[in-house]
Amino acid sequence: MKDEQLEPRTRLEEVGDLHRIEEESKQQELPKQEKVFSVAKRVRSRLTNLPDPTHPPLGFVPGRGFDVVFPFIRLPELRPALNGDWVQFGSPELEPNRLYYGDNLQVLRTLPSESIDLIYIDPPFFSGEEYNVVWGDANEVRTFNDIWDGGLDTYLIWLNARLWEMRRILKSTGSIVVHCDWHAGHYIKGELDKIFGYDNFRNEIVWFYKGADNSRGNFPRKHDTLFWYAKTEAAMPKLDVVRVPYDEKEMIGKNIPKLREGRPGGFGKHAGTPLKIHPLGKVPEDVWHIPILRSHHEKIGYPTQKPEELLERIIKALTPDNGIAADFFCGGGTTPAVAQRMGRRWLACDISRVAVSVTLDRLVKICEEQSGVESNYGKTAEEFQTRLDLPEVKAKVPDTRVIYVGVYPTDRFKAVDQGDFERFILQCYDASPDTSGEPISGWRNQLEPVLVGPADPDQSLDPKQVKAFFEASLPHLQPNTRMKAKVLAWKFSPQLNEYRKQLLDYITKNLTPKGVAMELDYVPINSQQFRERIIRKYPDASDNEFFMRFTQPPIIGDIVCKKIGPLKYRFEAVDTYATNLDGYLVNCQWDFDYQRGHFTADPEYILGRHELKGKEEKTRGRKFEAVLVAEHEFQKRGTYQVACRVQDNLGGEAIKSVDIEA
Repeated sequence: MKDEQLEPRTRLEEVGDLHRIEEESKQQELPKQEKVFSVAKRVRSRLTNLPDPTHPPLGFVPGRGFDVVFPFIRLPELRPALNGDWVQFGSPELEPNRLYYGDNLQVLRTLPSESIDLIYIDPPFFSGEEYNVVWGDANEVRTFNDIWDGGLDTYLIWLNARLWEMRRILKSTGSIVVHCDWHAGHYIKGELDKIFGYDNFRNEIVWFYKGADNSRGNFPRKHDTLFWYAKTEAAMPKLDVVRVPYDEKEMIGKNIPKLREGRPGGFGKHAGTPLKIHPLGKVPEDVWHIPILRSHHEKIGYPTQKPEELLERIIKALTPDNGIAADFFCGGGTTPAVAQRMGRRWLACDISRVAVSVTLDRLVKICEEQSGVESNYGKTAEEFQTRLDLPEVKAKVPDTRVIYVGVYPTDRFKAVDQGDFERFILQCYDASPDTSGEPISGWRNQLEPVLVGPADPDQSLDPKQVKAFFEASLPHLQPNTRMKAKVLAWKFSPQLNEYRKQLLDYITKNLTPKGVAMELDYVPINSQQFRERIIRKYPDASDNEFFMRFTQPPIIGDIVCKKIGPLKYRFEAVDTYATNLDGYLVNCQWDFDYQRGHFTADPEYILGRHELKGKEEKTRGRKFEAVLVAEHEFQKRGTYQVACRVQDNLGGEAIKSVDIEA
């Protein structure tokens, strides 16, 4: 175990070599399959509108991959060591599982090549944004608006860029399963053939399910499609572990004695030959009859939740016992939950703060049951034992770490080491650290020195630091050039603004006459000016904050309760509002038994909001508003801790609790 893992303060861990990852992505080659996608000379000579014989995927540029449409912006990872983001289960020597909050393309571009055994994704179906916008976060709404603005081709380019990175991070023995339906499944299959190779297609699996149907004018649609591709021929499934019982009626008809080894059987020309009956059952065919959700206990309130039985079969067959499974559209967290129950390592990602919170709640409950350890989730450092004095565990379970890429909660920076914070901000600003020991944090180029302010968002920059930075920058001035010194901080006090005027006056009176020019700019970290390198790469983006955002938590004034029955109460979060600019609350969750110290949303209130009506044209999609009221009937008398958690559309989140005597 590394010494720095014992550090109780939040720390920022360096990401991998992002330059190397970018090059590996761009230089990744398409499968060699001219025989599959070529056109005979006899035909080609008569036509002028044929595409390239190798049929590159939509959006692909040789030597650039998908960088032309989705430029690399190299966003750093924020890995807080706070109790809500580093959940510990008593086995610190194990490598943690990872839950990412951010755009999955940016997350994928931080991951090393050849590192994942199985990828399962259930991306938004091309069925219209009304259906696919589930959580209501701005990131989610923006993404879905974008991918449907240009129609099906735009959707496929958006998906292809992600599939391209997924292919890169898969091990040579790895597999990918893409879950889709009739809306675009056949188009997705064509793009998968181009990216992973027609010869690496293994199965089209039909997931068949039953349920109520209101079809009019067509046969009821009761199946989804799963496309399974292997990265190479080395990928071999473990089919024996997913065998199912034989169906005697299907195999030999009715009124036939029970099957037994070596009994004559078979059909047609094979009649009378011994049936080969495996003691573990048969390998399931490519049509899987699995209920949508097997039990009410499994439901978490997520509208498009997939059954655990479906993911269990996929993970069992396509991962080694110590393998790692990944899901980059994790939604309600079924993939990591099943992987955790099966003892696999996992990596999950979602663009919605609500989805990440729901997934983390679900995983903490499973991990605590497996380890026998009450984790540090939601507890203060005093309430939880230190990492040097961990409780005895029932089973070894890896920690779970929440990692932020592109969307960074400002309150997570309060305990960050200043050196780590400076490196983080410099990477965001596309600058390099200064190693000379001067009061200069870094350089964007040789004429742009940078000073980074305090890590704590509530702490103001000291004017003495600005003075030292200014004096250290002067020796680097060059004749007939203009130096553009930048000061990056969360906020700037009126005193600092006055001091800046004095420095600019000094420059005008003492430096300008000597043919030397210098500017001194204050750049708030959460500003468009700070994000200018992203704006340059995405000049047509309408909402640049989407690519890098620093979010503030909402405010929950108080929780009031009113008794409306013998053990029934009405709760309301009052004086509750979003603090982010252009932010509004999109969800409110409730936990009516918060005694264990961590939040577990009541399934009825996982999506505690209603849809705003009459504003679809203005918002170009679904827009939700949090419902801050809930009712609950307790099963017995006693003291309960009731907690409320609210999330805004920009990724802000806050929790408040109150004790009541029922």
